[in-house]
Parts: sequence; structure tokens; C-alpha cells
Amino acid sequence: MPYTEKGTVEDFIVKELQALGWRFVEPREINSLRDGDTQQPILTTTLKNSLRRINKKLNLSDANINFVIDSLIKFIPSNIEGVRRFLDFFKNGILVPLSKEKKQEVVKLVDFDNPQANEFLFTRQFTLESLTSSIRADILLFINGIPLVLIECKSPTREEISWLDAYRQIKRYEETVPELFKYVQFSIATDGITTRYFPNSFAPESEEQTSLSEWKDPYPFEPQDFKDDYLKITIYGMLHPQNLLDLIENFIFIRKREDRLSKVMARYQQFRASNKIFRRVVDTLLGKDNKKFGLIWHWQGSGKTYTMAFSAWKLFHCPQTERPSIFVMVDRKDLEEQIEKDFAFIGIPIERIPSIEKLIETLQWGGEGKRGIFLVTVEKFRQKEFEEIERTGFELEIKRENVIILADEVHRTQYGKFRTLWSHIFKNAFVFGFTGTPLSKPERNTFQKFCPPDELYLDRYSMADSLKDGFTVPLSYQARLPQYHLKFEELEAFAKFEEGMIEQLSPEELKALKKKVRVIKAFAKKPERIESIAGDIAEHFKEIVKPTGLKAMVVAIDREACVLYKNALDKLLPPEESEIVMTFNPNDESPIRDYLLRLENKYLSSEIKHIHDRIIYDFKVKENPKILIVTDMLITGFDSPNLWTMYLDKPLREHRLLQAIARTNRPYLTKRFGLINDYIGVLSELQRALEKFEASDASRLKVVIRDLEDEKKEFERLLFELLEIFEGIKLEDTRESLESAMERLMDPDTAGIFEEKMRELMRYYEMLGGEAFLKSYLKAYDWLLRIFIAYNKKYYRTNIDELKIEELSRKAIQRIQQTVDIKEIEKSYPILEIDDELLKKLGSISRDDPSGVIEVIANVRRGITNLVNEHPSSYFLSNLRQEIEAVYEALRFRKIEVEEAYNRIKELSEEVIKWKDEEKEIGKEKHPIYEAIKSKLPNKEKGEILQFVDSLLSHLRDKKLLFNGWHLQKSVRMDVLR
Repeated sequence: MPYTEKGTVEDFIVKELQALGWRFVEPREINSLRDGDTQQPILTTTLKNSLRRINKKLNLSDANINFVIDSLIKFIPSNIEGVRRFLDFFKNGILVPLSKEKKQEVVKLVDFDNPQANEFLFTRQFTLESLTSSIRADILLFINGIPLVLIECKSPTREEISWLDAYRQIKRYEETVPELFKYVQFSIATDGITTRYFPNSFAPESEEQTSLSEWKDPYPFEPQDFKDDYLKITIYGMLHPQNLLDLIENFIFIRKREDRLSKVMARYQQFRASNKIFRRVVDTLLGKDNKKFGLIWHWQGSGKTYTMAFSAWKLFHCPQTERPSIFVMVDRKDLEEQIEKDFAFIGIPIERIPSIEKLIETLQWGGEGKRGIFLVTVEKFRQKEFEEIERTGFELEIKRENVIILADEVHRTQYGKFRTLWSHIFKNAFVFGFTGTPLSKPERNTFQKFCPPDELYLDRYSMADSLKDGFTVPLSYQARLPQYHLKFEELEAFAKFEEGMIEQLSPEELKALKKKVRVIKAFAKKPERIESIAGDIAEHFKEIVKPTGLKAMVVAIDREACVLYKNALDKLLPPEESEIVMTFNPNDESPIRDYLLRLENKYLSSEIKHIHDRIIYDFKVKENPKILIVTDMLITGFDSPNLWTMYLDKPLREHRLLQAIARTNRPYLTKRFGLINDYIGVLSELQRALEKFEASDASRLKVVIRDLEDEKKEFERLLFELLEIFEGIKLEDTRESLESAMERLMDPDTAGIFEEKMRELMRYYEMLGGEAFLKSYLKAYDWLLRIFIAYNKKYYRTNIDELKIEELSRKAIQRIQQTVDIKEIEKSYPILEIDDELLKKLGSISRDDPSGVIEVIANVRRGITNLVNEHPSSYFLSNLRQEIEAVYEALRFRKIEVEEAYNRIKELSEEVIKWKDEEKEIGKEKHPIYEAIKSKLPNKEKGEILQFVDSLLSHLRDKKLLFNGWHLQKSVRMDVLR
């Protein structure tokens, strides 16, 4: 890596951006491009020139230009609604009244069709001011004068800071100068070694953590040229001018879900796969290539639906495809509903084809088929109905080439009669298959169906990739009640029948297979077996799962077994905690019919779809139900991140097994891994299934899915490594033991290791708490919890609620409440006000006692943080906090002597006390304004400034402008500055 000293991260980025064609503008020159207005993030001079250049046919007047600039600056709020409005303007242009022509025209902000027509420039140390504070962004990228990407850098040589500090600094920028972030589409935080990006949308930090991602592919550049240099990969993959325009135009959307707006941005594998599809279609249509097929092999949970959405959007809006017909094809109604919702959430129009008649009408439209994006289930391609149309002499065949099929879960239903019919109708179409689990059997081969000769797949994103990127969590499994497991040949027979692999069987063989399946089902549904397994599920759920707040799923062998499990669980758990999601038939008998009546009475509805929607919604967002009982529904395509544990009692194998267990692999809060409890004996099939799909990467499989015993060993390993830090200290609840542990954590490197491993230990405890093996480790675990709380109290003066332990482990919080004396720790390390008493305490501390000085600095640090939270607009306090942070870190890392730290912290404390006295004297209402004006006019006398403040406040009251948040209004702030 080329990052060896402070400053080289920023210099490296500057050099690489210039290599990509970005024009660097020195900070001292940038103000001239925004008319000297340091409160304005848009480079208005650059924007005016760009608007005239890319809209030259409109012959824009100065008034037209000013209308556009006012629309961008004055009429876009600094919130998520403003983000949505600006993104619409940037993609689609602004409707401007042209007075001379007496009509309206769309004025483009950017030329997407001709990237070279745009102005790509960037600067470093970009200063942006608000009334009471300012920021200095390390690197800011502009297209046509509009700021679109912010990069914040930290040095790789300072161990005490990282990319995370850069991220948090960007979040502070959002609060300080929100007017910048209605334009910035995403930000990049880097320390040169680790680099993360996230879409800016004013989301709270707690919600945004899942959006922090790495961009790991420099597409369309070759990955091997970058040697795992992820900062360079990020620059080339995201910030190449053409890629950046592409990202904003086709891969960033505002999602509206339940009246709440958020920003959606493609992950690198979605961007790469969508563009490979796009290039294949366009190149073939232009005669540059001759390939019309491709397989997108992306593991479950990697976002295939959005990949299809991005692909459809870009293809439909491409001039070279000439308004194509795009059919998103699925094989199940629940997937159809999911895809329709996901497309709708991000505003991509998709027309659902609800019936065969509507499908035929779509295909017949205008004699060549309707244009648009359509959603259809593969089972609508039924031979009988289509034959009736063809008898009339109408040939149901779209001969146009600009027809694209995006087929989901293609390993399942793309081999029989439905495939034969639609491939005839769309024989000139482009066909792209999406799957997480392709098949390679002689009778069902996904690769043969969807790949051109000599191509295994168009794009691949493996389960190991997904795990490494944090888009999924690993899976753990354990065999339970093995006396009830099926034999291998029974598992094979059942799976063969369930998967419909019976075409080659003779009538006698089919009859024998059906008999064997009936015997297997009878065994699985024996009353004593159901009761024993239900008892084990209930006990495991109460002890292990329920305390986490996460949820579970029971997968039963058939619909009758679902009801039997529900009845058995209702005797052991509150009935409202479990619910069944399955289909019903008119000829169902007891107990299925009886359960349906109960269900209809409970939900006051006979619409089973409505009932299912209610159950699924409640499972995802409400307290109950906590357990879903299913057999076929929801074991594919169902996405609920709070689902942690699966109780598996259905013989599944290969792709069906992998798809089912992948329901538990979505990241969520405290979830460290998804847990599979096997009651049927399918785990013997699991390794074979994994190796079939990940054979080229077999060595990495052990981290994807492993035995629960391995998770227990990980807990033990972490525990012993943590105890080694405190070797020689007695594990006892005494003041002496606590202080000895604190001495060990004086060293920041040791403390960093302790914090990281302790948080990981708590995550494991959350998943394993309740397991019998933990009992022998509880004394040590409780002692470490006490050390963790005391460490944060002593060195950071952090209260327990601020540690957010519940986000790591609810069970850890329960242990703390039961075993740790929080009041005693708080009494030992009290938070002191920054006042004269604190100065006296500081004066009594020996210069030979680094621990005592650090403890006082921790108090000052905490006190200044509290003041900044109370006065977020105080530039003085913000700067002071940074100075105190620097002294604190320098002392802990032994970069300055204790005497120097002592003197500096004394001076800073005196400055804080002076500031507090001044605020008290002037008054809380006047002081922020006084402070702001004083920073602008440092030579003015105090009395003169206060006289002006009184006059200003009187003016604001007269104008009725003195309201909460008035300082966020630029026009009012400008009045203050004048």
C-alpha cells in the first residue's frame, strides 16, 4: 500500500482522480467559482457556464439561468424530501418558463448522453460556513459546479483513529451544514487501508450502519490490476466520470416505504451485473456481439431483485434499445408480490400481468407486442390457451429483437412445458436467468439453459463473497433429537418425489415411491414424535431465542404437520406467539379444515391472502407472532431480517435445502449467525449441497456454514483471550481487582483489543446465552462485563445506556442487571463539572500519576461533549473539544509527557470556565449570536457587539422571524451577518 504517512491518503486520491480526468482546482481558487459566497456549496459560476453549454439549443437568458439556480438553492429543503427533489432535478432536468417563446422547456443540469460535455472538477479542504460554525471537507467532487461526492480522509499511521472517525465526521457535517447534503449523493470515508461509502440521506447513524459498504470491483477495469487496493478500486469503480454519472442516473433511487423516504444505492455486484446485462444487450443490438443469454449467479440475500430493477430501468431508458419490452418472469405468486413491491418502492414502473388473457393481450398489442416493463409468472404460459389463439390464425410471436427476459429463480421451473412455450414466443429475445443455486444435472442444467457456449456464467457473487461483505451472516446448525431422524434412503426418496423428478419412473416405480413417501409422512407425524419435537422447540425458543427479541420458523413436512405442530406448541407457549402460513384447499379435512375456521374467526376474514399478509407483516414489525410454521410457503424468497432460528423437520436437499436455510442469513441487530436446528436428519446432505455450488471455493465454506459447536469454541476462544489480558489478576468482585484491570487498560493498544473482543464476545453470548455449556463460564463473563463498564466509565465517563450494549446483546444487559453493581462503579468514577472544583482536583494530582491525569482529562472531555451537545452551533466549543481529544489521545499513546498534558488541560479547562461565565453573563439567548459575530469581527468591542445583538433580536421579533430553527434559514442568517 502506498499510504505510509499523514497526508498521503489525500494526496493519493488527488493524483488518481486527476488520472481519471478530473480537473483539480486549488482551494484558494474555488471561492471565485461560487461568487465568493462561503455559505454556498454550489459553484454558481461553473454551473452557469455548464447550463449554457449543455442546453445551447435553448439559448438561455440570464433570467432562465437564475431560475434554475434559485430552484436548486432556494426551493430545495435540507432534508430527505430535498434529497428526493434534487435527485429528480439532476436526472430529469428542471422545467423553466422561457419568457420570449412563451413556453416551458426542460433545462438539463447534466448531459448523460455525452459525458465529455460536462465539467468534472474537484477541490480539497473545501470550506463551507453556517452562521455559527463551519466545516472543511477534505475532498469534494463537483459535476457542472454541483457537489455530488464528499471524501473524508484519516491517516493510516495513527492507530487511534480510523475510517470510522471519518464517517462520524461526515455525520457531524450533515448536522452542521445540511444544505450541502441535499446535493451530495454519497460520501466516502477512508484511512487509506479501509474504505467505506454510504448514500447521504440524513438518516440517523444507527439506521445507516447497514448502508456502510465497501466497493470491491473497479468494473469495467480489470480487478487483477489493482491488487486488493480497495481505496484505488473505490476511486476507479465509483468515481470514474462515466461510472459516477451512471451510478447517479441508474443506480440511486429514493425508496418510499410506509410514507417514509430513504435512499437506495446499488452495491458493487448489482452495478457490475446490471451493466454486464446492459452491455450484452446493446452490443448485440448494435452488431458488436452475438450473445443473447446470460446467467446471474448471486447468492441468496445479495439483492437480486434490485439487480433486476436496476437492469430493467437502464435498459428501458437506453436510446439504443428503442423502448424495449422487458418481462420480469417469476415462478411463484409470493415472489411476484415481492418484486412488484420492491420495484414500486424505488419508483420503477412495472405492469403486473394478472391473467393469461392479459398476457395474450400484451403480446398481441399493436401486432408486435406492448412496450414497457412487465411482471409475469411463468405458469401463465399454458399451452391450451395459446393454442386456441393460434387456431384463429394469429401467430403469438414477438419478432422484435429488443425484447428482454429477466427470469428469477431459474433453477426451478425453466426446464419443462412452460419454458418450451415462452421460448418459442420470445425466440428472438434476450434471456437472462437469475439464481443463487444453479443446477447441473443431466435432466436439469441451469448453465446449459442460460449460458452461451464456453461461458459458465455472466456474473457471479458467491455465498462466501456475500458473507465477507456483510450482506449476509454465516449459518450454524445442530442436530437435535437424532432418534427421530430419517435414514439417508428415505431422505432421497422424499426429496425425489417433492422435486417432481419422477418423469423417468415406470408406473410400478412411481407407485412404490408414493407408498414410501406416505410411510415417511406417517412417521414424521406420529403424535409422540410431534409432541417430543414441539417440547424441544418450545424449550429452546424460551431459553435461547425469545430473550434475544429475534424470531423463528418451523418447517414441517406437510400442511397437516403444520397444524399438528401449532396445536402442540399452543400447549407449551402462548398461542399468539405462533402462526401458520400455508395454502388451503376446498376439500381439506380435519385438522386442516378446523384450523382454517379458527384462523378466519381470529382475523375476521375469509380472504386467506389478506390473513397471510397480516401475519407476515406482524411477524416482521410487531411483537407477535414470534414463530411462523410453514411447509412450502416462505421457504424461498421470504426476506425478514429478524428471523434467526429455523426448526427444520422437512426432508430437503441441494438447492431447496440451501434456499430454505438462507431465510435466516440476513443481517439484523444482534444476529451473529443464522441457526438451523435439524429434527429430520438433512444435515448429512448439507456439506454435499454446499460443495456442489461452491466447489471452486471449498476451503472458505467452513466460515459460511458450520456446526454450532464451532460457535461455542469461538466463544471459549474469545473468553480465554480476554482473560489473558488480565493474567495474574484475581477474578473477584473487589475494588482492588477492578483497579488492577484498569491499570492494564491504560495502554490504548491493549484497551483497543479489549473493546473489540469484548463486543464480539457479547454478540456470541447473545446467540448462545441459555446453552448449558455456558454455566461454567458465567463467573468469568460477568467479571469481564464489569471491567468493560468500569473501563468506559473511567476513561470515557460513558454511562451504561450510552454503550448501547442492548444493540450487541439483550442477554448481556440482563446479566449486567443481575450481577454488576452499576451504582458502585458510577460512585467510583463520577462525572465532574468543568468548574473551579475540578481545577482544585487537578491541582492536587501528582504529575507522576498518569492515571490520575487521564481520569481528570476524561472528565473534561465528557464535560465539553455535554456542552457541545447543548450548544451544537458553538464553533468555539467544537474546536475546544478537538483540542481536548488531541491531548487525551496524545497522553494515552505516550506522545506527550504527563506534565505537558497536565498544563494544556488546565489551560483548556480555564477557557471552558471563562466561556461558561461569559454565557451566564450575556444570557443563553444572546450568547450564540454574540459568539458568531465576535468570530467574524474579532476587533469589535464587547459592548458594541452586545448592542448590535439586542438590536438584531428586537428586529427579528418585530419581523416575527425569531422561531425555532431560524438560524437554519439562509436569508435570516445573512441578515445576522450583515
